[in-house]
Amino acid sequence: MKITFEHRFDASVDEVVAMLSNEEFNAQRARATGAQDFDVLVDHQDDGSFTLALRRTLPSTTIPPEFRAMVGSQITVRYTEAWAAAEFNGDPTDREGTFAIEIAGAPGHARGAVVLKPLADGGTAFGLAGDVQASVPLVGAVVERAIANAIQEALPAELAAADEWLAAR
Repeated sequence: MKITFEHRFDASVDEVVAMLSNEEFNAQRARATGAQDFDVLVDHQDDGSFTLALRRTLPSTTIPPEFRAMVGSQITVRYTEAWAAAEFNGDPTDREGTFAIEIAGAPGHARGAVVLKPLADGGTAFGLAGDVQASVPLVGAVVERAIANAIQEALPAELAAADEWLAAR
């Protein structure tokens, strides 16, 4: 199942990259999604690329009731973003990366691409596009929809936290 999401930041690409690679921001991002517990690790490379690993423990109320019995009262979500260096695609103003979402004990995952592009007014366009896959006989499509819906519901909270972070700086 395909997922896409777009957002506009009122900040430059460099400011957005600085935010996304900041452990303190990513802690705020985790709290914005209702995480009961979380761990954040950002690995910076000399070329400007970085990888974010964010593990969150969330109440299972974030997933449809019919799947809660499979996972218990909480779920652990592992989220990874890997951002390439600024000139990875030949355009020094764009930033591209990948994301992966895995739910411990659940039969599905999501993977795809993230991109930041400068806008003429100084803002930044954020885009996410990916696929949700679940390899479960008979109910795979239902699991995929549940994961896709959870992602589509969590992203606005994360991006609102990002907008607040940027506005405060």
